[in-house]
Amino acid sequence: MRAVVVVFPFLLAACHPASADPMTLDFSWRGARGCVTLFPNPEMRLRNIPAGATSMTLTLAEGTREMGGQNVPVPSNGLVPSGTIRTFGPCKPGLYEWTALVKSSTGQVLSEAHQARFYPADETAAKQ
Repeated sequence: MRAVVVVFPFLLAACHPASADPMTLDFSWRGARGCVTLFPNPEMRLRNIPAGATSMTLTLAEGTREMGGQNVPVPSNGLVPSGTIRTFGPCKPGLYEWTALVKSSTGQVLSEAHQARFYPADETAAKQ
């Protein structure tokens, strides 16, 4: 009985949603052609999308400058193909960040992920 009492709290911690890996977003600028008004997004990969997520808002920013975004359905395989949305494109070299905000069917925000990369070099920015 003592083993059950000792193991049970660890089992609960392992199964609790707070212990789940956070959602992540990754992309690459390879092949992207900037300086276009309606810039097609690069291919993006989302991992650890929360259960119940049905839609998401993808946005692009350069620092505090919002460059646009769109709402799209959450892809079941986590892959957002290139050209799914259009924003103002990166033009000058710099640090640009994509954000994915996933929501439930009722509009409740379930998770948020960010990925910043230098354009056009494709290097990731250091996490702060």
